[in-house]
Amino acid sequence: VKDGKLVAVEGMGVQDLEARRPVTADSAFRIASMSKAFTAYGVLRLEAEGKLALSDPAAKHVPEMSAWATGITVGDLMHHTAGFVTDDPWGDRQQVRTPAEFTAMLKAGVPFSTAPGSAYEYSNFGYATLGRTISNVSGKAYQRWVGETIFRPLGMASTSYDVIKVPAAMLARGYR
Repeated sequence: VKDGKLVAVEGMGVQDLEARRPVTADSAFRIASMSKAFTAYGVLRLEAEGKLALSDPAAKHVPEMSAWATGITVGDLMHHTAGFVTDDPWGDRQQVRTPAEFTAMLKAGVPFSTAPGSAYEYSNFGYATLGRTISNVSGKAYQRWVGETIFRPLGMASTSYDVIKVPAAMLARGYR
């Protein structure tokens, strides 16, 4: 980058093994848990705007949790200290759920491994709950809020949560 403009870019590898299309500057990659940075920024921005506090009970902003989330704060969700059982592959299995199905999960609760605020344990569910917090506090769907507040101002026109809208020729496939 020179004077705010991209002057050189190089892609390495292929974006899918079958077609062997090379990775380019326009290839779209699934960033998975790296999107947690957008969620954390969203929470901190709403805190800076005085709309929530990390010390708030999580159920204040996500009332579906009120029957089971005693002692869990917004900060606990953000810092992976809500006490939820580690759920590393959870996000991959939940992406097809509707907002109503996620609401049902929030009402039902999740298993605990430790008391809230007492230990670190990675939680995709906690960050999904923060996404719901952002939606409830901002009055906008999480994806829309992130697009309008983060992606668009930063010129991230090719960044999206909607993989279906990514042209197949641009999508980099994941492999194990």
